[in-house]
Amino acid sequence: MSTVALALGIRSSTSVLGGIAFCSSLFASPLSAQESWGGSIAVTSDYRVRGISQTRGEPAIQGGIHARFGAGWVAGAWASTIDRNRGSSATSEVDAYVAYGFAVTPDWNAKVALTHYWYPSDPARTDYDYDELSASIVYRSQLIATIAWSPNTAYFGYPEGRWQAARASSLSYELTGLHPITSTMSLTGGVGYNDLSRLFGVGYWYWNAGLSYSMGPVQLDLSHIATDTRAQRLFGSGRTEADWAAAISWRF
Repeated sequence: MSTVALALGIRSSTSVLGGIAFCSSLFASPLSAQESWGGSIAVTSDYRVRGISQTRGEPAIQGGIHARFGAGWVAGAWASTIDRNRGSSATSEVDAYVAYGFAVTPDWNAKVALTHYWYPSDPARTDYDYDELSASIVYRSQLIATIAWSPNTAYFGYPEGRWQAARASSLSYELTGLHPITSTMSLTGGVGYNDLSRLFGVGYWYWNAGLSYSMGPVQLDLSHIATDTRAQRLFGSGRTEADWAAAISWRF
């Protein structure tokens, strides 16, 4: 999960609230968890993952569906339109995941998730599909600390003055949260570090801050997203330039 997570917290749009809602859904009562399902539809002005734009600053359409079964188990799928590179590149991303959440204390909860990221329309010779295992600790549904490990992350970057594709293990660390202002509006924010030392010899920092407004199942988000200069050198200014992003989502 990114510092800016929407659509059940599996990927990022402009708000941390989706990730918190996803974690909270894992801790429903055993009775209601037996036959519970839901989903989301969203439009975002810029789809970012760990600070890196997956649409080169252009809008994306996103949606997902999930089922909760047993006490604490959730499984589902989520998809988004993407356009990461100039010229021929993947136009869609599909994520399939399973997660388990449990209470540690009345104030603290935890979850672990396994996700497969699939790019079915990618014409490139290099396969960018990858897997990720993540673990999160949640405090009062307002603060989330997450560590995520991938054994086979694939990136296309510019580490040594030339573009190259790389695949190796990676780690990311994130702290995201929200502070309620009113019953419908919250301040949101987060910071993270993406360790790509096994791929490119360096990692980078990313962060965001913004506002979220909820009207029942509809949520509006506005966030300013930025990365450090190492990310800009790796992926170019078109995908890393600090900017504002807005999103509207509907959960059902």
